[in-house]
Amino acid sequence: MNRTKLLIRFSALYAVIGAFIGGHMAGAGSYAFRAIHAHILVVGWLSLFAFAVFYALFAIPKTSKLATFHVWSAIIGSFGLTAGMWMYFLKPGALPETFTLIFYIVGGTILMISFILFALMTLAYGKVIKDK
Repeated sequence: MNRTKLLIRFSALYAVIGAFIGGHMAGAGSYAFRAIHAHILVVGWLSLFAFAVFYALFAIPKTSKLATFHVWSAIIGSFGLTAGMWMYFLKPGALPETFTLIFYIVGGTILMISFILFALMTLAYGKVIKDK
């Protein structure tokens, strides 16, 4: 798995979605999506891009299970948080509120785990993180 390429591609997808939502809000004159828009851009586009840069710059072993868990928890968590936020706040369709709340909480929790795993990555692989 090419971690950098995977994270960059998901980051680009979030950038397009975030820009589309921003354009929609501007055109519609409604800011109902502002929290979702902001989270898509920050945790989707910006965070995944920053993680991709981290993997591109530093020699993290390809076999690192910690890195694999980090990448997938970042991707799943960013989707879960933003989709859960959208479902919980804007209530599309007839989904039960308990379901949307749990989806939102679980997504956010997985994303939090991703950030914790990233912090652990910086400690576990500190020897390869050097100034040039």
